[in-house]
Amino acid sequence: MSDPLVVRYPPAEGTWVLHPPVDPWGDGYVAVMQVELYDDGLSARGEVKLSLPAQAEEPDLVAFLQGLTDDWRGWDGERRWRSLDGKLTITARHDGKGHVSLGGTLQQDSLAPDAWLARVSISVEAGEQMSSLVADLRSHLQALPT
Repeated sequence: MSDPLVVRYPPAEGTWVLHPPVDPWGDGYVAVMQVELYDDGLSARGEVKLSLPAQAEEPDLVAFLQGLTDDWRGWDGERRWRSLDGKLTITARHDGKGHVSLGGTLQQDSLAPDAWLARVSISVEAGEQMSSLVADLRSHLQALPT
């Protein structure tokens, strides 16, 4: 089992921890990944489902982030990616000055009486840091069955 991917860009405190994905059902369609979010006293952990890239109708997480990297000069508005089960959402906004704000929102089942939602934002330089994040994530998700 490989180590988790820790996404953190100082001086900000926000941190995302993405654990290696697994295919618990061995079906080649859905993988499960543990996700942790930390920021200024906040600590949240949850399990999210990912569509495997070959099966997905929507862009997978790597393709989403690669699209942000390709558009390093910027874009208008907000871009959004969701995990298959909707428990993890990543939003992206470009500030027009070379940085991308990535908001990671993790939530428990919204129908549960004790449901919760946690959001941690990180700021990434639109060029090299974003490219590095995509490369690290692509390598990390190699554990996904194809």
